[in-house]
Amino acid sequence: MSLAPVRGQPPRDLEAPRGLARGWYVAERSARVGGRPRATVVAGTEVVVWRAGDGAAVVMDRFCPHQGAALELGRVVDGALRCAFHHWRFDGEGTCVAAPATRRVPRGASARVHPSWEGLGYVWTWVGSAVPEYPPPDFPHLERSARSGRRYRFAFETNATARRVLENGFDLPHFPVVHGIAGDLRLTWDAEEDKHTIGARIITDSITLPPPLDRAPGLGRLCLHLRSTPSYQVLTFELDDRPMAHELLAVTPTAEGATTMHGWTVMPRTGGLLGSAPAFWAYRLQHWWGTRADLRIYRDAEETDGSVNTSDDEGVLRFRQFHRGWTGRVTE
Repeated sequence: MSLAPVRGQPPRDLEAPRGLARGWYVAERSARVGGRPRATVVAGTEVVVWRAGDGAAVVMDRFCPHQGAALELGRVVDGALRCAFHHWRFDGEGTCVAAPATRRVPRGASARVHPSWEGLGYVWTWVGSAVPEYPPPDFPHLERSARSGRRYRFAFETNATARRVLENGFDLPHFPVVHGIAGDLRLTWDAEEDKHTIGARIITDSITLPPPLDRAPGLGRLCLHLRSTPSYQVLTFELDDRPMAHELLAVTPTAEGATTMHGWTVMPRTGGLLGSAPAFWAYRLQHWWGTRADLRIYRDAEETDGSVNTSDDEGVLRFRQFHRGWTGRVTE
């Protein structure tokens, strides 16, 4: 996959909100970003998303540095965002390129632009350090799905933290309890490839699903493969060593106690029942139902000090340790 360039650099003192990992977060869906700026919130920061003259998406602080007007009230003129209050214009790098009714553009006049990348149907922005410390997501299954797969986009709102959403896939004991997936579940860890990724597999050689899915014969060996960064993860579901579904899960914390889960699911068009349209819709229904079950738990859950655990909690505890290494200010 060819990656679009990363644009912008925020000031050196930018820091992620407490408990939030440095990483790539979804700012807006690409289809919603056009000639009019759109206001949104990412990790507690109010921003506007718009397209510069070259068509590239820009993520900029919401308020004009001149007199603080909301920039989504403005419009894009000659490839620059024009504030509705005094018609100051800012280009895609945040530089003020015009300031009508003044003799000259004030020295150093600029709006803060956040690092951004557009791909996979979203505009992403980097949060927590001056420059991105790892690449945006690579999910080639989406590009291939137009020819060889079925796909759907999903979005859910939750009051859980971004970390809790991402650690859920590593929580081995919750699968039989919350989702009714029984069997000899075991967790194995991938060899470490880089410091920004943690990977694991949850495997069972004989899967038992909840009713009425338990009537399906010969489901065989199930493997859930997770590859997670501190801010997004890619999951692959395999049945008898055949990929059944690929999922991209991204999280966007908007404020304290408010997180949006974004993503895609792609299912390969293979021969037999697993590649059929009924299997696609059954999986999609199961995905929705299973996510709603998790959201119900998240709704009233509280953070604990993590001191009461069992050996089955290894997956969650190891992910939390990994995630903790990406929170807070960067030391240089």
